[in-house]
Amino acid sequence: MNKCRKRILSLVLVVCLTAGLTGCTTYTNFKNAFFGTDTVAKEKTIKIGVFEPTSGSMKTQGKEEVMGIELAHDLYPTACGKTVELVYADNKSDMYEAEAAIQELISSSSPSMILGSYGETLSLIAGKYIEAANIPSITISSTNPLITANNPYYFSATYSEARQGDALADFAYLSQNKDMVATVKLENDDTATATIKRFTNRMKKLTENNRCVVGSFTLSTTSADYTETIEKIRESGATAVFLAVPPTVAKEFLTQAQEQKLPYMLFLGTRAWGDKDFLEFVKANKQLHIGYPAEQATNNETAMSQKFMEAFRTKYGEDAELSQRTVVAFDAYLLAVTAMDRAMQTVRDTDPDTIAQNSTTDAEARAKKEAWQAARETGIPSGTQIKDALNGIDNFEGASGVINYKGKNEATKSVSISHIANGTELPAYVSES
Repeated sequence: MNKCRKRILSLVLVVCLTAGLTGCTTYTNFKNAFFGTDTVAKEKTIKIGVFEPTSGSMKTQGKEEVMGIELAHDLYPTACGKTVELVYADNKSDMYEAEAAIQELISSSSPSMILGSYGETLSLIAGKYIEAANIPSITISSTNPLITANNPYYFSATYSEARQGDALADFAYLSQNKDMVATVKLENDDTATATIKRFTNRMKKLTENNRCVVGSFTLSTTSADYTETIEKIRESGATAVFLAVPPTVAKEFLTQAQEQKLPYMLFLGTRAWGDKDFLEFVKANKQLHIGYPAEQATNNETAMSQKFMEAFRTKYGEDAELSQRTVVAFDAYLLAVTAMDRAMQTVRDTDPDTIAQNSTTDAEARAKKEAWQAARETGIPSGTQIKDALNGIDNFEGASGVINYKGKNEATKSVSISHIANGTELPAYVSES
C-alpha cells in the first residue's frame, strides 16, 4: 500500500472514531470503495460441528452417523464458496459430558451449523446452548418431538415419533378399516403421549367420529401383570390397539393377551418394533396381526439414493454393513450445506434498503442490517439467516427420500408401515407426508 493510500485510510479512520459511529459504517463503505471488497477471502473455511458419541455406550450408533456425515463431506466439500471444515465434539454417550462438549464446541469453534447427536437425551441437553448461540442444528436419528418442539434452531432429519401416530392412523383406518381403537402406553412416557395424541386426533378426523377412541390405558412400570388392562380392552370393543410401548414390553403384553384369549385384532406399534427378536416372536405366533413404521419408506428411492450407495461401497467396501442412521446423516449434511448456500445467495440478492422491512423495533432492524453486512464481508451467513433458509427447504431429494420442512423444523417424509399377519409379512402401506 503506498503512502498516499495509507494517509487517506488513516484520516477516514480518525473521522470515524471522532464521530463515534457504531461499527464505523462510513469506514467500511469507504474501505470497500477505495480498496475493493475482497474481505471475503479472509474467511477460507465454513465450519460444521459434529456433536456425536464416538465413545461410550452409544459409540457404535454415533460412529454410524459420523460415517454418513463424512461421506457427504467427501462428495460435497464446499458451501458458500468455501471449504467446509468438520469440527468434532465427542459427548461420550454421557449427559454430563454432553453439556461440557456442546459448550466447548460452540465457544472454541463457532460453527455455522451443528449435526447430531445420536441419543435423544444428549440432543435435549444441547438444545438450550444451541438456541442461545443461534446456531441451526440438525438431529439425525433422534425422533423425540420435544427436541424440535420449542427450539426454532433445532431441526430433525427424520420424521418424529409423533408423526408415526398420523401414519399408523392412516394405516388402521384407510387400509385395515378399523374405526374403534384403544391406546396403551407406559406411565411417564412423554414421547408416547405425544405420539398417541397425534394418532387419536388423526383417527377422529378420518372417521369423523370423536368416540372412535374407546379406551386409553396406562401400564405401570413396576408390574408386568397386564391382566386388568387386557380385560378392559376386551370390554371396550376395540378392533385395533395402538400399543405404544418398547418391543420387550409389547412381547410380554401380547403373550398375556393370547393366554387370556383376547379376540383377534390389529396391534400397532412404533418404529422400535422393527427389532429382530420381536419380529421373530410375532412371526412364530401366527394369530398375531401387527403394523409398525419401518425405518425407511418403500417408495423413497431418489437419484441421490443411488449416488449414496455407490459412494458408500467405494468408501467403506462392498461388504460394509449399512445402517439407516448413516443414510440419514448423509442427508443431514446435504441439508446443512444447501441451507448455507441458499442463505448466502439470499444475502447477495437482498437490496440493503429493504433489510429493515417487517421489523417491529429499531433494534431488530439494526440487527438485520448488521447481520447482512457481516455476511457480505465474511461470506458466511448468520445463524438466523441459515435457519430461515433451512425452514424454507421443500421437496429436497436426499438419499433417504424426499424431505420437507415447509416452514417448520420437523422433517416430514413418507412413512412405510410394515404389516405382519398370520406369520406372514404382507405388502407395506405407505402414508404420504
